[in-house]
Amino acid sequence: MCGEKTRRVKSLIFVAKKFIIFLFFSNLLFSQIIYQVKAQTEFVDTLTVLNLSGIKAGEKLSSEKVAEAIKRLYKSGLFADIRAETLATNKGIILTFVTKDNPLLKEIKFFGNQKIKTKELLEKIKYKKGEVLSEYKIFTYQREILKLYKEKGFVSPKVIYTKSERDSQNMVILTFHIDEGKKYKIKKINIIGAKNLKENKIKKKLVNREKRWFRKGIFKEEEFKKDLERIIDYYKENGFLAARITDYQLTSQDDWLYLDIYLEEGKRFYLGNVSFRGNQLLKEEDLRKLLKLKKGDYYNAKKMNLSLQSLYDRYQEEGYLFCQIQSLEDIRDDTVDITYEIIERYPVKIRLVNIEGNERTKDKVIRREIVTLPGDFFKKSLLLRSQRNIFNLGFFEDIGADFRIVDSEQVDLVYRVKEKSTFGQFSASISYSAKEKIVGGLEISQPNFLGNGQKIYLKIEKGGTVTNLNLGFEEPYLFDIPFSFGFNLLYYSYGYDYYDKLDRNLAFNFSYPLSLDYTRLYWGLKFGSSFIPPKSIKDKKVPMELYRDTINKIYLAPNLSLVRDARDYIFNPSAGSYYLYSLDISTLKINFLRQILDVRVYFPLFWKFSLMVRTRIGYLTELKKNDTVPLYERFYLGGVGEEGIRGYPDRSISPMKDGYLIGGKAMTIFNLEYKLKLAYYLSFIAFFDCGDCFPDIGKINLSNLKKGVGIGVRVEVPILGLLGFDLGYGIDREGAKIEPHFQFGKTF
Repeated sequence: MCGEKTRRVKSLIFVAKKFIIFLFFSNLLFSQIIYQVKAQTEFVDTLTVLNLSGIKAGEKLSSEKVAEAIKRLYKSGLFADIRAETLATNKGIILTFVTKDNPLLKEIKFFGNQKIKTKELLEKIKYKKGEVLSEYKIFTYQREILKLYKEKGFVSPKVIYTKSERDSQNMVILTFHIDEGKKYKIKKINIIGAKNLKENKIKKKLVNREKRWFRKGIFKEEEFKKDLERIIDYYKENGFLAARITDYQLTSQDDWLYLDIYLEEGKRFYLGNVSFRGNQLLKEEDLRKLLKLKKGDYYNAKKMNLSLQSLYDRYQEEGYLFCQIQSLEDIRDDTVDITYEIIERYPVKIRLVNIEGNERTKDKVIRREIVTLPGDFFKKSLLLRSQRNIFNLGFFEDIGADFRIVDSEQVDLVYRVKEKSTFGQFSASISYSAKEKIVGGLEISQPNFLGNGQKIYLKIEKGGTVTNLNLGFEEPYLFDIPFSFGFNLLYYSYGYDYYDKLDRNLAFNFSYPLSLDYTRLYWGLKFGSSFIPPKSIKDKKVPMELYRDTINKIYLAPNLSLVRDARDYIFNPSAGSYYLYSLDISTLKINFLRQILDVRVYFPLFWKFSLMVRTRIGYLTELKKNDTVPLYERFYLGGVGEEGIRGYPDRSISPMKDGYLIGGKAMTIFNLEYKLKLAYYLSFIAFFDCGDCFPDIGKINLSNLKKGVGIGVRVEVPILGLLGFDLGYGIDREGAKIEPHFQFGKTF
């Protein structure tokens, strides 16, 4: 026994000596100078390896340097295996990187995909021929394929892969072998144990729903666990804090699935006393107004979180960015008492305001929209206002805001932007009717010229009855002050039912912000000429007013507008309001006064729904007793746009004389839009429009307005801008009642 111990000790001493000798020679090796760096590769150029390694001859060799070099080489994704070999010479160390290259992707094939087409799978994984095919890349492909199958309701799909041998160009064919699994539709969901909450209301909270004629009812496996959490969340919103899922069973029969979910509701809790501690800045009664629950209400976990957020928002509005608020619960029987423990700390000032991510747009274009200024106390509403202002420039697809802590009383704000395409934009309006066929317009514009926020545009509109050429320029900050300037040259020809009208003008526009929030004053001057070519009159029996307009009439028209625009996103709003009052005065040979009042209010509803209510009123009058407002300057309603009533052709609603449309001197429009905004770039709407034109303000009759209803969609597409399609039904329209409307660019 003693001899055995002696042999073990001698063995350990021998190993220790060897290890010490190894360390000695390793340290000796890694303390020498690198004489040469080489690479042994399969297909990748050796120079690429040497450059990626970052190690050069003449440097001192160290294990850390070699490890970092190998890490950089792996990070490139070019290699499946890398090792470093060293050779000591009398001139120094020769360091050699020996690599096994990853292959390049030649083609992807699929086997076993019966329910999902190969084209859809390829679109999902977004592969590129010739890209480096690492094991991680293959893993991401597998993950995306499985994700697609699960999104479509397939239960337990499996994906394995094989690779072909490399060809002479280091390329392989990747083949995915798919076991699609089973696809089930939900026949019945049973919520067992639900006593106080209705089963159908619980089911409405789930993503997995029973099959109905209007619902596919496909079982989504990855959502099922989340559905169980949604049930518990719903119970907690209704006071059942101890509710829990005790079990569940999934039973299949043919292609149908039956879900049994067992739960225990537990006791219902109510909100008891609410108190505050530590609030020095704000009074208790002011804080109570922010709470979403009152004593005696069901305890609602969601509303409690909203209450806590409201308290934080209130303190951050006062500059207390680092304020800490904790809600302490004291449960007694079926009552929960809440104490809000507040540590206010100190108000925080902004030291610096930084902007990141703007590669094209100049800093000054963004900074002039920012209202959080260095030296000011932090104010959350101003941070959100700044984000809104930047977003409404229309140059960015995403805007984020963050802060960096300087000390306990100072922060640096950071606005991060992601720019949209810099290739300019297209916007247009397209409509179709039996009378005018297709009328289309195209606006080619650069909304951020040279990154200065200026806009240059050329609008071309052409159809069976219209020709419109418009060249313009807009400078939002003339001489770097908030004074905007713009001009446009216009050539406009329109063919009405029984005459054509030609207009040519040059217009200058200016605007300046007023002290009232979101409010701006616009004024402008337009000089031009309008007339009706006598040969264009198609029917000699038209009203005499028309013949007066065949003379080429020069006009000078100053205009003034007051606008308050507090919409959240001007291109596709869902909250806020818009108010416009405009006054146009035309002089010289065409004399009239036009007034427009336009009011739009956007009400956020639940989830992603909103409601828009709009009223537009217009009035025209002669400046002198003997003046007559030309027919082409009067109001005509119908179609889309500012004076549109959907479900009716463009300009089809107007007073008539001897069977001819002669336009109105007064008009009113009322619009309702119910919108589902799934994302900033995608919305669905249902609408109701009504309105009419009247010969004069004294002849307004609101009891017989023209009405239209319908549905539509809005999609914001890169480069093209906002695209819209509405299908309107003209309730009071004679003959065909369905009217499609296409529009590109801003709507209401």
